[in-house]
Amino acid sequence: MPAHVGGVDGGLKLYLLNKMKDTFLKGQKNNMYLNTIKNKNSFNKNLRLCSSRSQVFSPSLSSFQNQQRRYHISNIKAINRIGPHNLDVLSVIMGSLLGDAYGDKRSGEGVRICYRQSIKHKEYLFWVYLFFYKRGYTSNLQPRQYTRTINGKGNKGNKGNKGKEYSGYEFNTFTFRSFSWIHKMFYSKGKKVVPINIFEFLTPLALAVWTMSSGNFTNGKIELFTNFCVEKKVEKSKLISLLKDRFGLDCSIVLRKQNSYVVIISKESVKSFQDIVSPYIIPTLKYKIGLNTH
Repeated sequence: MPAHVGGVDGGLKLYLLNKMKDTFLKGQKNNMYLNTIKNKNSFNKNLRLCSSRSQVFSPSLSSFQNQQRRYHISNIKAINRIGPHNLDVLSVIMGSLLGDAYGDKRSGEGVRICYRQSIKHKEYLFWVYLFFYKRGYTSNLQPRQYTRTINGKGNKGNKGNKGKEYSGYEFNTFTFRSFSWIHKMFYSKGKKVVPINIFEFLTPLALAVWTMSSGNFTNGKIELFTNFCVEKKVEKSKLISLLKDRFGLDCSIVLRKQNSYVVIISKESVKSFQDIVSPYIIPTLKYKIGLNTH
C-alpha cells in the first residue's frame, strides 16, 4: 500500500508536505499564492512545523545552497509546477533516463517521466514508484499491470503464429513544466542522447538507478545497457570519459545489436563499482553487481 503520512494520503498532498519541509533558492519564482489560503494562521503554523533544511538543485546554478523553500499548492496546472527539485529526485530521474525510462513531452503542459518494467523487475519498479510517491511526484494509484503481444514472424494472418506475450508494470510521474530542461538535455530530434552536462548529475545514486534499471553481471564484469543514441564516436568517448573521470572506473563500450551499445565495467573496476553503488541497490538486485545476498 502507498505511504500514509500524518493522516495525509495521495501523491500531490505528499508533494505539498515535501515542498513545505524543503528549501527554496533565492531569486527563483514560486507558486505560493497565499491569497488562495483561507486560514493563513493555520498555514503558517504548519509551515513552521514542517520546516527543515535539505539540499536542492536549480539548473541555473552550479552549486547547492541551503535556504528556505516555499510551499506548492495542489490545484496548480502542470505548466506552473516549478522547481528547483531535490538532488535525490534529480539523481533518480537522471539514472532512470540513462536506463530504459523515457521522458514524455506533453504539448503545452510539460514533461513526465514514464516507467515500464517486466514482471521480473517488479520490485525495482515499485521501489521507484514509492520513491516518487513519498515525495509527492506521482499519484496514489499504484503501477498498473499490462500484457502486450509481440507478433511473431511469418505470414500475416497465420493463425498458428500467435506471437509472444510480455507482462509487466508501468507508471508515470506527474507532468511538470520544470522537467522540460531535463527533456531538452536527453533528447535531440526525437532520439535519446548522452547529455552534454550529465557529469554534474551522475551521482552514485544515479549510477545505482541506471544499474538496477539496465545493469547485469556476467563473466566477472558489469554491463550497463544504454537506451540512447551513441552512434557517433564522440558520444562513446564522452560516456567512457565520464565514468573514468567521475568515478575512476576502467570501462569500454561495445555494440551488441544494431544501434544498441553496452558499457562494460572491467573486472579490475568491479570492486570500486560495487563500493560506489551498493548502498543504494535494493537487496534483491545486488546480483546485478555481482554481490550474493544469501
